[in-house]
Amino acid sequence: MEDLANMGIFTPHQALQPYVQSYCYMGPGVIKDHFSALSIYPVDYTQMSFVLDEYHEFREIGIEEISSYPLCFVGLLDQGRSFDRFPKSVVQVLFKPYGAFKLFGIPQRYLCNQGTDMRLLFPEASSLAEQLRAAAHSPVEAIVLLEKWLLNRLPLTAKVNVDVVAYACQQIQDSKGVVRIDELSRSMRISTTTLGDQFREKIGLSPKTFSRIVRFNDINNFISRNQNVSWQELVYKFGFFDQNHFIKEFKRFYGCTPSEWHRR
Repeated sequence: MEDLANMGIFTPHQALQPYVQSYCYMGPGVIKDHFSALSIYPVDYTQMSFVLDEYHEFREIGIEEISSYPLCFVGLLDQGRSFDRFPKSVVQVLFKPYGAFKLFGIPQRYLCNQGTDMRLLFPEASSLAEQLRAAAHSPVEAIVLLEKWLLNRLPLTAKVNVDVVAYACQQIQDSKGVVRIDELSRSMRISTTTLGDQFREKIGLSPKTFSRIVRFNDINNFISRNQNVSWQELVYKFGFFDQNHFIKEFKRFYGCTPSEWHRR
């Protein structure tokens, strides 16, 4: 575990490491005290969250519907979303982009761009949620329960193969999202259609959209690390056609212009 005040990052069991990136705990004072609104942005992993708060609500800004799932899965997003009601204490499982498909066996295209109540997907998730609620006083205990449940799922999905998508995702991530999808397909000796079908089934989005997510995550990291940023240089560095195209794409992902983001 990595101690970060009321935060903790945990390494998964070795058998789960090909599919699970990490576990994360965020406690009181990390989320609620720092933000009046909670914004989430496209990233190259999916997540399952258990809310430790006994009473909580989720409400997305601009949408009247209020939800209160205790155990929620969020698939890949292709644009940012903001909430004005959200919990203050959670434990999360962060999956590699294809990890949830491997462990759940559910086509990810049905789960992207939304939060899904895990109790609707798996009958045993209601019992798991009750066990987690009893362990809510101890994030470590909650993570142990989540990991045990995931380990029990491994034999059930032993025949689920994610090797092709895992390799393609790694190539995209290694290139920081700039590899051409047609060239990647040729190097893998499969058609772009087949690769696209596998991506939509196993991670939820197309290879091109996943590449954009990886590229913009890299751009965000670059902006965060550098005080003085030349936007024209950034456009050239990350391979955009022009500055207007870059700003439009950035705003879709992060809800503001690059300059506004940099001033935060």
